[in-house]
Amino acid sequence: MEQAVEDLENKMKNTDARMDTLAVQVGNIEQEIFSEKGQEIQVNSLLKSVGEVKDNYQNLRKEIMEVQDLQKQLSSTLNVQLKMMQTKFNLLKDKISVAEHSKIISSNRSGSPANYLDNNK
Repeated sequence: MEQAVEDLENKMKNTDARMDTLAVQVGNIEQEIFSEKGQEIQVNSLLKSVGEVKDNYQNLRKEIMEVQDLQKQLSSTLNVQLKMMQTKFNLLKDKISVAEHSKIISSNRSGSPANYLDNNK
């Protein structure tokens, strides 16, 4: 379980880093397009930059989907563990109830109801 949480955290950090890189690349392209220096933008360079951004975006989407899958797996594991804990709790509660009921019955057999009430005050 701890490993799954650690994997999810690492994947999220990597995804954040890719998002930052993508934001920088988009910013660089914007600067090239809207530069006021009057320089001629080389189309090939711009297309290459846009292609890199597109590839990075697709990789980012893939990583986000992987993070979502890890989150679903973790959520599913937690739900299973919660159900197991609820089942154990109910089982223990039933055992305690049976034990208390047995104690009451054995106390009633050993004496009168008045003795039972006096002993359980």
